[in-house]
Amino acid sequence: MVIEWSIEKSYGRVTLYQIPSGDDSNSTSDYKLLPFHWYTTAKYWINPKNPYGFSTSAVVDTITASANTWDSQTSFEVFSYQGTTSRTAGRYDGYNVISWGYYRSGVIAVTYIWYSDDRIIETDTRLNTYYRWSLSGEARKMDVQNIMTHEFGHWCGLDDLYDDKDYWLTMYGYASYGETYKRTLGSGDILGLKAVYGELTQST
Repeated sequence: MVIEWSIEKSYGRVTLYQIPSGDDSNSTSDYKLLPFHWYTTAKYWINPKNPYGFSTSAVVDTITASANTWDSQTSFEVFSYQGTTSRTAGRYDGYNVISWGYYRSGVIAVTYIWYSDDRIIETDTRLNTYYRWSLSGEARKMDVQNIMTHEFGHWCGLDDLYDDKDYWLTMYGYASYGETYKRTLGSGDILGLKAVYGELTQST
């Protein structure tokens, strides 16, 4: 079975006065789990082709940084980068692929999850070319690392959060132009990850 998990653009559907005025993600412990997750390391490939002039190395460095953000918080190896590919996201083909491609307006990126029972067997993410993208948090553009850190949260088995009080968490389900705070995990994001994959143990 396959489902699609998306992060949507905020069109003012949240009540601004209910959103914490400052980043309180380190004290917000909310998380929600999907009913499935990877039981093995998710080996993934990146298709760096894009219409924005980004170099292959810049795309790879940015997306792997998003994956490493999650991996740094648990001793389980959640992700393993395998290299570049010409394959595209959205096809069940035995490859876990991140690529750009067109999707409907209002959806910044979509993650496809193929699963059996509670086990993910393949995952792809498509970054929507309907929007303009940036690698440096530019205004009026979507930030790749910001959005991919959120999408990799779905790969980890975390669901979206939509309450205003969870605004500053990576897994908050809306995003907008120039936003970069989702690059860094909050307390709830980390607690959700550890609920699936366990604690980060320090080597001696």
